[in-house]
Amino acid sequence: MMKKPIHSAWYSFSILFIILTLVSCKKNVEIPNDAQETYTIGFRFQEFEQHVAPLGPKRAKSSAKATTQTADPSAYEGAIYFWSFNAETLMPDLYPSTHWNITYNDGEAPVDYGPGWMYEDYGAGRALSLKGLKNLIFEMPLTNISAVHELSFDVSSSGTGPKGFSLLFSQNGVDYTMIKENNQFENTTTPHSKNSFSFSLGELSLDFSKNLYIKLIAKAGLRGNASDYNPTSGIFRLDNFRLAGIAQAVSDASVRRIHYHIFDAVTQDLVLSGADHFREGALADFALEIPAGDYIASFVTNVSNEELNIPEIGHASTYFITNPFSNSKAEIFGVLDTFSVGGDMQRDIELNRYYSEIRFAFTDSGDLSEVAKLVVKQEQEPSFYAPFLPTMENPVEDFSEIVLFPEFDASTREVFFHQFVGNTSLPVLLRYTLEAYNAADELLRTFQVESEIRNNIRLLFRGKLLDATNGQFVVRLNEDWDGDKQVDFN
Repeated sequence: MMKKPIHSAWYSFSILFIILTLVSCKKNVEIPNDAQETYTIGFRFQEFEQHVAPLGPKRAKSSAKATTQTADPSAYEGAIYFWSFNAETLMPDLYPSTHWNITYNDGEAPVDYGPGWMYEDYGAGRALSLKGLKNLIFEMPLTNISAVHELSFDVSSSGTGPKGFSLLFSQNGVDYTMIKENNQFENTTTPHSKNSFSFSLGELSLDFSKNLYIKLIAKAGLRGNASDYNPTSGIFRLDNFRLAGIAQAVSDASVRRIHYHIFDAVTQDLVLSGADHFREGALADFALEIPAGDYIASFVTNVSNEELNIPEIGHASTYFITNPFSNSKAEIFGVLDTFSVGGDMQRDIELNRYYSEIRFAFTDSGDLSEVAKLVVKQEQEPSFYAPFLPTMENPVEDFSEIVLFPEFDASTREVFFHQFVGNTSLPVLLRYTLEAYNAADELLRTFQVESEIRNNIRLLFRGKLLDATNGQFVVRLNEDWDGDKQVDFN
């Protein structure tokens, strides 16, 4: 397993830096030889622009995970931390604060997963799987949290695994207080049958400026018809770990994540890879332990409502990045950084915009209020970015569409979305079909536009939406990002 990132605080007078707290790494990657001396390489990231719209944790739709507005309009009540483990990472699905952590057996990072259970609208995907469990600790910062109400989770075990546990809490990670000492599984007959537990935490006296540590200690429990307890080989599974309470509603984006892939510059084999969340406004640096050598690192940040497609691979020639077309407000930045390691070092990294802004400005003289919906379809091949092999055959299938619900009035007659392009010096062809519908979902007009652009361009299609026949838009490119482009149409 790769070395964990190391974090330390640092501050700047003029720039917003990304916070990174590595909590998990992807599987099946080549790792440095533990016998080989490694060096600490610190990366300090600068976002391309100083202002990025505030974004934060996902809040789901269904009742148990839904957010309820409190008397404070900036706060919500419901699940504030939630782990489904369905992506086979330690990344939580919901979180109000960074620097959370999961360890077991006095400091090890869990890496194994097994079948899990459905919870609300989360499918029965994966669960954390722990062999020879002694203790399991969830560390959760209480930043942005004003109340903690309940802790709940689902557990199971193999025939020789634990059939009970004790549950404790702490705020310093050292001194623990018992929440409930004996928690017995109801079903001890069927291996890996689900047992659900909930604990009221509302009476705990918590300091919300500190972290909350929840510690589970495995116990043999009452065995019933189960096999004898084997504390070294028994399997314990945990899923749908959730902490409910009241937290600040900081934003509406569900994904704010950085991906990194580090390749050997000579062989181009993948050496390290990982993904982590970050939040605006928290200032920190990020470091990795890497042996001496020459490397090429790819860093990609994604602020949006969907994950990027960055497949797990072992060589630079098959590495690519793509964003679903329907993820139309995604802010994706990235960079390739080449460096040599011969000792501890620090690198300042500036991220570049990997997308362009596509804007439609409508010049109709008449009222556009009857337009209730606009559908944008891409007519070109889905965009992807293969930085090491620009001639790669397109590996992407994407039939998604962008659906916009404009509220046109006399002063507002524009819509926009983001088009992922990657980082390319050569223009790429973009061709869109736009359909306008009324409130009865009746088609009012359809037309097609196209242009060639690079990344970091503002592309403006300018023309009439309704009172015109099909014709060519006028295109204008803004060279401010690296450019503006306008296309007029009739």
